[in-house]
Amino acid sequence: MNADPDLSTESSVSPGAVEPTQPDIRVGTIASALEEGEKTFLWIDFGAHLGVRRATMTLAKRYHAPQLVGRQVCAVVNPQLNNTTVNQVLALGMPDRSGDMVLICPDHRVPDGGKLF
Repeated sequence: MNADPDLSTESSVSPGAVEPTQPDIRVGTIASALEEGEKTFLWIDFGAHLGVRRATMTLAKRYHAPQLVGRQVCAVVNPQLNNTTVNQVLALGMPDRSGDMVLICPDHRVPDGGKLF
């Protein structure tokens, strides 16, 4: 275990986070994706300090799992989730005009784990 509590990967609060009630939005690279019905399960790599975390989204109408791998996406890494969810992070998206989800992502490659400010 790391001696610095701010860098612990076991903590629910992300490195550099001041208050757990404020959303900590980071960028990560989708390491793998799996479609199950309308749901898409994402494993997102947020770098050495945060590691790989899981998210679930409804993306099947716009994205297919193979095309997501390697893409960067923004996510809340300290979401207030209930205990029954399979999500560890909340990947961010917005609906397009037809209501389909569009992922929020940087337009240029940035280091994984980078914090939105």
